[in-house]
Amino acid sequence: MPTRGVRADDRAAPVPAHTSAAHTEALSSKIKEQKILVDELSNLKKNRKVYKQQQNSNVFFLADRTKMFSESKNTLDELRKEYQALEYSETTRVKK
Repeated sequence: MPTRGVRADDRAAPVPAHTSAAHTEALSSKIKEQKILVDELSNLKKNRKVYKQQQNSNVFFLADRTKMFSESKNTLDELRKEYQALEYSETTRVKK
């Protein structure tokens, strides 16, 4: 899955404190959602069907459960890395 429109170039630029706090909260919320999704997918029975929503639409397509699980875990890992990078940049900014 894409990283929700955030490019590596965007993360390198300094961010004002109020925008940074809002971004941190948004990332935290996305991480919580993704954790729930991963937990739900991991607890499904093998024969259960999983549907994936078409982006910018209300159309759902049948998807492979294991593929959806691995994509969700990868997205969660990317969100955690982005969150840690943001936290690190804020702590280094405070020290200076």
